[in-house]
Amino acid sequence: RPFLMKTTEVTQGEWKSVMGSNPSQFSSCGDNCPVEQVSWFDAVEYCNRLSRKEGLQTCYEIHGTDVRFKGLSCTGYRLPTEAEWEYAGRAGSSAARYGDIDAIAWYDQNSGNSTHPVGRKRPNAWGLYDMLGNVWEWCQDWKAGYSGGTLTDPAGPSSGSDRVFRGGSWGSHAGNVRAAVRLSYDPGDRYYFLGLRVVRSMP
Repeated sequence: RPFLMKTTEVTQGEWKSVMGSNPSQFSSCGDNCPVEQVSWFDAVEYCNRLSRKEGLQTCYEIHGTDVRFKGLSCTGYRLPTEAEWEYAGRAGSSAARYGDIDAIAWYDQNSGNSTHPVGRKRPNAWGLYDMLGNVWEWCQDWKAGYSGGTLTDPAGPSSGSDRVFRGGSWGSHAGNVRAAVRLSYDPGDRYYFLGLRVVRSMP
């Protein structure tokens, strides 16, 4: 199904305007740098608050750490599924990356051990910036092995212990700055290399 994806990672300025605070380790980088040190729970709360701010349907029912996703038919802001993230990140390419790594990504060999303002590297073919590098991005899915066979709009397992994140970061070696790499953490974890990007399903 069609969906809209934010062209950049959520920035510190955008996070502050919705949440009222800035949790980022690299706060001195500025409002145009990606927000980090946000948990998966923080990320879905941000999605709900942004939806309310813009008069849209909220996509999560949140009761502490009990979070229920309303599904891909929800048209408010949400995190991308792994399938959506990889589809958008590849932008029609089957290569490991959508261009030369130094041209498209901030990673351990060119970042100077810090995040950088979003949108400074070359975008992919669909105009999405920093899909690789700068900060890892939380996805909707619980971590599990891939299912066999052909699937349409897969949304991952219904339960699990860790949530997936994708894309690599300023501190990643080149081997992890690839479209296919998938890692996971407990949804309550916060790290200074992990942020988010939001999507919306088309009505």
